[in-house]
Amino acid sequence: MKNKIGELTTKQLVTIIILIVSFIIILFLIFRLNLGEQSDKEICHNSVILKHQTKIVSGPLDCRTSYVCISGGGECSNMPKVSKVSVSPDKKNEIMKAIADKMTDCWWMFGEGKINYGVSGGTSIKYALCSAIEFDSEVQGKTKEISYSEFYNYLKTIQKQGSQSYLNYLYGVNDVALLTIDPPFTIDINQDKIMTNQRYSIITGIDDNIDPLDSDVILKVYIIPTSETSSRLEQGEFITKA
Repeated sequence: MKNKIGELTTKQLVTIIILIVSFIIILFLIFRLNLGEQSDKEICHNSVILKHQTKIVSGPLDCRTSYVCISGGGECSNMPKVSKVSVSPDKKNEIMKAIADKMTDCWWMFGEGKINYGVSGGTSIKYALCSAIEFDSEVQGKTKEISYSEFYNYLKTIQKQGSQSYLNYLYGVNDVALLTIDPPFTIDINQDKIMTNQRYSIITGIDDNIDPLDSDVILKVYIIPTSETSSRLEQGEFITKA
């Protein structure tokens, strides 16, 4: 009996040691490969799917705002828990791609326009602030501004994957002239500019309608000045965590 107890204890100890070593290896790989942000995106995406599937009040989404520094070699010191995207500070295409990639992350996390995540019994617009973006002093010094016209034409001409452009993935059109801006936003593509000395927000949302006969409207994803977020948007609520 004592031998059996000792043998069982030994097996348990070996199992515990294996689990601990495996856990350490997994942690090492996470830090080594910098998968933290990817995990946050997947957690958000999964909570959006769950919200849609339950069709009832299932609690808040588990989605967090990411803080992004588009860097030409410097730092963005005014943001917490910042992730850095390295670019050549004088190359607009690299800067625009960094922005476009964050917009596609946002669109994917919230279901690519196919998932209703606003089921909550309310009528307000639910806004998802996916990313807060700043540009470091190197970028500010060499690329002071990017017009929205330049940016949206970049989205039109650059392929995200296969033959699909960023513009088609994000907005479902192949021509900037066919693009319409959702009413809560007032972007003038022909006049407005992205100024690199300002902070910007990548944002999407859903117009949650309580009337079962009237469909909810899923908003597209946009980049707008953070300083103008409140004044540009209609009254609503933010569903992402800081």
